[in-house]
Amino acid sequence: MFEKIDTIGSVYKDDPSMRAVNGEIVRSHELCLKISSKKPTDPDYRELLEELFQCKLDDSVVVVSPFYCDCGCRMKFGKHITINKGATILSPGGVEIEDYVLIAPEVKIVTVNHDLNDRYNLYHFGKVTIKENAWICVGAIICPGVTIGKNAVVAAGAVVTKDVPDNVMVGGNPARIIKKIEEKNIITNNK
Repeated sequence: MFEKIDTIGSVYKDDPSMRAVNGEIVRSHELCLKISSKKPTDPDYRELLEELFQCKLDDSVVVVSPFYCDCGCRMKFGKHITINKGATILSPGGVEIEDYVLIAPEVKIVTVNHDLNDRYNLYHFGKVTIKENAWICVGAIICPGVTIGKNAVVAAGAVVTKDVPDNVMVGGNPARIIKKIEEKNIITNNK
């Protein structure tokens, strides 16, 4: 159902493939409402997350409610990931989160955008990849097609519109490199 999005990157609203995408959005929305009405300690919480993402999550993956994702089947997870409360992930373009990633409260990750000129009919998609040991701070926004590099830090409130290299901190709107991070100084839990 997402082949055209993955190969072409742009799809018109009336394209037949969008019906399937819209069906996934409805399915995901209903599950997110259930998930967000629960505490992470509720017995069926993890089961609902796995139904949303249509995969078995590693026990080290933590997603704190409330949480919203509009295309759960388009999410891929590594291990030792924390997604804190209030995250919103618009994922029809695909989102991949590698090992040891921290995502703070109220982060927004977006993989779809309207066309500048034909905004009611044409959508553009871009996969977001967050590499190993990255940290996305509170209230940051990650735009379509962006890759966040290994060990990178996205400062609070940053709006990331282009790829972030490994081992840097970015901040601002649009985000720009604030400083380099010496990889040898980064303390990690990934032994």
